[in-house]
Amino acid sequence: MPTRDDEEFELIPLSPVRRLEKRIDKLENTTGGIDVREFFRELVAIIRMNQEIVDELAKSSDALRIELSKIPGRLEEVTRNLNELLTYIRSAAAEESTQISPDAFKPLTERLDELIENNKKIIENDENVSALLESIEKKLRPPLSPKPLILRPIQR
Repeated sequence: MPTRDDEEFELIPLSPVRRLEKRIDKLENTTGGIDVREFFRELVAIIRMNQEIVDELAKSSDALRIELSKIPGRLEEVTRNLNELLTYIRSAAAEESTQISPDAFKPLTERLDELIENNKKIIENDENVSALLESIEKKLRPPLSPKPLILRPIQR
């Protein structure tokens, strides 16, 4: 049987305890007008939908990047074929220079040169687009581990 010396007692005022009890009762009895469970269900549904959109965007971005990466190779092949065609035309023009004046094929060769230059510009643009898509993909994918925030003193 415990003695009075073994027991600890503490005297506290009763009014703060009563106020807390009333406040707890009030919180338990009010619904607040919002169904918290339904709110969290909808929040989870929105988060899932958002993640699905991000996943689809990443997939389409990857597919687009793959398709765009094929374009420079194809354009180089077209440029190579045009250069080969131009070489054939120039050699044929050289052989027939006695029959046809040299100025007869000049517009054609100028146009082919323009096409070659345009193809080079397209290749450069495609490389820029590819680089932009890669940077967008890096920005869309969250980093695996957060970088620590380093605070530096202000230098005056």
